[in-house]
Amino acid sequence: MASGTPPTMVAGDSRIDLPASPTAAGLARAFVHRCWSGLESAEIIDAVALCVSELVTNALDHAAPPYELRVARECGRLRVEVEDASERSPVLRALSPTARRGRGIFIVQRIATQWGVEPTPAGKTVWAEFATPG
Repeated sequence: MASGTPPTMVAGDSRIDLPASPTAAGLARAFVHRCWSGLESAEIIDAVALCVSELVTNALDHAAPPYELRVARECGRLRVEVEDASERSPVLRALSPTARRGRGIFIVQRIATQWGVEPTPAGKTVWAEFATPG
């Protein structure tokens, strides 16, 4: 993990610093499963893990470190956030059947209830939300 910072979970909010390496997406998926599998349905966790993987990969490919993943439960929804040090927003690309890459934000748009981008003092946070029962 980046900076040697261990994952934390406080009052339904979990966060982890991610390395600027290809292992980050796998670490992010494992983190979601480890922290949230007992709290949400398998279907929701699988969707969240896929979304997190796409958001982290997008950050690695198009933004600058440091990277942080946050997951929180709020009023019938699970929210994931990936923060990076770039002001450049992700782009929803037109799909091409021959393209080997470039579908990440399309996948996020299709599986999340909603998603967006918020500027931060050091860059941006890309977030996605998933409706949960209760």
